[in-house]
Amino acid sequence: MPLHVRPLWAILALLFSSLSATAEPAGKIVIVPHVQKSVAVLLFHQIDDHPIESAHGVDHIQKPWTTPAAFDALLTELQRKGFTVIRLRTALDYFEGKISAKSLPTKPVLLTFDDGYLSAWTHGTPILMKHHATATMFFEGHATNNPAIPGRLDSAQLRAMASSGVWTLESHGWAGHSDLQISASGTLSPYWYANLAWLPDKHRFETPLEFEARLQSDLSRMRSAFEADTGHPLTIFAYPSGEFGQNPPLAPGVDPMTSIEAGHSNAAGLTPYVLHALRASGYEAAFAVSLPESAHLASPSDNIYELPRIGVGATFQLSFLEGLAAHTGLEFPEIADGRVADAGPLCVSQGFRFVAATNRPVIFRLDRAGHRLNATNVPQLTAGRPSGSANISGLSCNATTLWAVQQAGFDPNPQPWLDRFSIGADGTLDLRERTALPPVLNWLVGIALDDGMLYGITDRGRLYDLQTFRSLGDVDGAARTNDAFAGLASRDGLLYSLHRAEHQLVAFTPSGSVVARAPVDPQMRDLAFDENHLLLSHWTRNRRSMQTYDIVELPQ
Repeated sequence: MPLHVRPLWAILALLFSSLSATAEPAGKIVIVPHVQKSVAVLLFHQIDDHPIESAHGVDHIQKPWTTPAAFDALLTELQRKGFTVIRLRTALDYFEGKISAKSLPTKPVLLTFDDGYLSAWTHGTPILMKHHATATMFFEGHATNNPAIPGRLDSAQLRAMASSGVWTLESHGWAGHSDLQISASGTLSPYWYANLAWLPDKHRFETPLEFEARLQSDLSRMRSAFEADTGHPLTIFAYPSGEFGQNPPLAPGVDPMTSIEAGHSNAAGLTPYVLHALRASGYEAAFAVSLPESAHLASPSDNIYELPRIGVGATFQLSFLEGLAAHTGLEFPEIADGRVADAGPLCVSQGFRFVAATNRPVIFRLDRAGHRLNATNVPQLTAGRPSGSANISGLSCNATTLWAVQQAGFDPNPQPWLDRFSIGADGTLDLRERTALPPVLNWLVGIALDDGMLYGITDRGRLYDLQTFRSLGDVDGAARTNDAFAGLASRDGLLYSLHRAEHQLVAFTPSGSVVARAPVDPQMRDLAFDENHLLLSHWTRNRRSMQTYDIVELPQ
């Protein structure tokens, strides 16, 4: 679908704007951050000066316990730093869109405990009451009322916790951290919910459907066994060790009992079966565990069955949490296999956000809350690129079509491309055309469609017509240095880009004459408009997020 030829009046407008390029900026850009909040979900285990050693090496290495004094000090410090403990139901209502961000305190935190250790009840409760705080306990069914497993809760203690006003009780599964045989040689794994079981009597692994049935039976058994004690339906789950098949399988021969790296499954693709088992068993949400290098706070953009938590153990530092809480915005999704997408380029079509990963040939579709709806993997975009990086640096879209630009990159014989996709009714993308771009367009950092004309901007601030590859001029004040500009969007006949060198959002005519500016964070990487909101991609060292701003005033 070729772009239509720009009419004569538009050409005259371009000429007029070029003649007035020296005019003083007259318009205004006034944007304010849209209220977006994330919840710091903290994960504890034992509150004890003399913790019980776990039977599993993973727990021993990670030392997931906290002394009573340290727990008291942490709650004191959280309050001093402005954090407010909220209840589980409040957090879930926010994640599910039932209440707004304005209903939450400025820095909300949710306290959760795993496994059902008695010390959390005996030592933790007085400290929680002292700080007027509440917590959620995810307890293991098989370990409850089990004298063979020391230091665990019994039914009487569950009933006392349920009536305390301090604790909410939820499910860690009946099997919890039980060992599961995952190989013909007898290898045992504590990741019961992320592995296909070996069936010795049948000399084979269970099928994925048998795996799902085993999980559903376990989850239902947990509910029927303990809902009389908890006094309410068990509908929230916490994955033991945070494993639900989301990571690549362990390499052959690696002992799952000693590895603490992500990836504890013996088969790929198990996550959909886990999630289906949860839904079929009546569970409405589930909590995972973030690895330190990819940790982030929970927000409405997270899958309600993959809510992240941050483990608190002997080496936990509050400064780590403060660093995460300092960021706002909605976390961009991972690509797969635990790999974080260097997502940045974005555009809006019919209210949905399309976001491209720069380091993989993947384009996500998100809803307004940032939830991942689907993803289109386009391996053709990495043809001739040994690095496997698509180098997508800009997106633009209307109701039916999406354009993506790929930088040349640093592979041998680098080649920039302009790709055209049709947008299906379900949001999937179908690659329809690829256009090789001339070397002068090697380093485009944004594209924008306006009145049928597709514009591009280089990192040095030079504008191009991507139909003819003709230069339209430089943005006023262009730094003439690499990485000075990022992103391109259009609105009401003007173009907008991020002048990273000057920490500004700039509005300009299609010939580059700047008409207004506004200060922005230099780590912004792309932008798009969605009605009365401005969306900005924000990059930090370990985080890729989408910031939303309310538009108060833009140049006319």
